[in-house]
Amino acid sequence: LRGHGIQVPKAFGLWTKKGLHWLTKQEFDDSDALQRDLWLDELELLTKQIARMEQELDRIASASPGVALLQTIHGIGPRTAEAIAAYIDDPQRFRNAKAVGAYFGLVPGQDQSGTTNRLGHITKEGPATVRKLLTEATWHAIRLSPTIRALFERIHRGDRERRKIALVATSHALVRAMYAMLRDNQPWRETFQQEAAPA
Repeated sequence: LRGHGIQVPKAFGLWTKKGLHWLTKQEFDDSDALQRDLWLDELELLTKQIARMEQELDRIASASPGVALLQTIHGIGPRTAEAIAAYIDDPQRFRNAKAVGAYFGLVPGQDQSGTTNRLGHITKEGPATVRKLLTEATWHAIRLSPTIRALFERIHRGDRERRKIALVATSHALVRAMYAMLRDNQPWRETFQQEAAPA
C-alpha cells in the first residue's frame, strides 16, 4: 500500500474485517495482486491456527485450578494466568516470594564492591515472554484493580520519570502476590477500596 501511495481509510483499521475486505478490493498489477492474495490466504490460515490453539489452551486451562485462581485478579487474562502458573509450577520449589521475583528477572541487578552497593536495572533473567505478558497485564490491572492502582500510584508519586520504575515494581509485587495465591490456594482479595464518589 505504501509503495502504491494508498492510504488506509481512518474509519476502520487495516486488520479489521472491514479493512481486510477493503484491501481485497484494491486494484494492483498482476504480481502485486498475487502477492496480496497469498498474504491474505496466509493470514487466514494463521488466524484459524491461532483460534484452534487457543481452544486447546482453554481446554487445558479449564482443568487447572491455578489458572482459574490467577484470573480472579482484575486484568489477568487466560494466557497470562496460564504462563505464570506453568512457570511457577509447584510454588513449594521457591524459598519465598522474593525468589519468585528473581526467577522472573524483576529484581534490580546488584554491583557490589567493598562497602559500595549499587542497584541497577532489573536483571531480566528468566522467561522474557512472561515478563512481557505480565507487563501488559499489570497495565490492565492498574486500570481495573483499586489495590494495584493504589500501589502503582504510591510508587509513581505523579512523577513522569518514575512511570517505568513504578510499572516494574508493580509487576514485581503482582507476581509475588500470584505466587502466594498459588501457594495458599487463595483467590485475589482487594485490600484497597475506592472512595465512594460524592453524591
